[in-house]
Amino acid sequence: MAIFGNKGQAAVEMAVVMPVLLAVAGIAINFMIFLGDSARFDRVAAEAVRTEAASPGYGKYSSVARAGDVQAKIEQSFAGSDHLSFDVSVDESGIGSSSDDDGSIGFSLLPMNETFTCTMNYRPWGFGDTFFKVRFTGIPHTRTYVIDPYRPGVVF
Repeated sequence: MAIFGNKGQAAVEMAVVMPVLLAVAGIAINFMIFLGDSARFDRVAAEAVRTEAASPGYGKYSSVARAGDVQAKIEQSFAGSDHLSFDVSVDESGIGSSSDDDGSIGFSLLPMNETFTCTMNYRPWGFGDTFFKVRFTGIPHTRTYVIDPYRPGVVF
């Protein structure tokens, strides 16, 4: 028989288990925040593309200007979130796209679609930039929307 018995065993077990429980809780909290931000981003990005890209303001007909407006609208909606970053890119595709243009005509009436790719980059909260020497670059969440620039307000 031991002189002290099992005294202090619970403290040792708790000291071993507590860091694991805290790490699991941190991962669960980050996962829930990511899911909530992703659901909100899906709604905000669709609305931003519908209002800013498919129906551009006066003088903002270029793809780059409309992508900038979409990104500004998304960033405005997530103004208080310092753990998120956003990127919006646009790609023209179809018969009448500028990549198919030989430069001989200034304006083409051939069918063309524009694909707006909106990306949200989530940086985990509470762990900093590294966790056990693993560097976090962020978790991307991407949504893609196709519009016809000749029919304002139409999103495919």
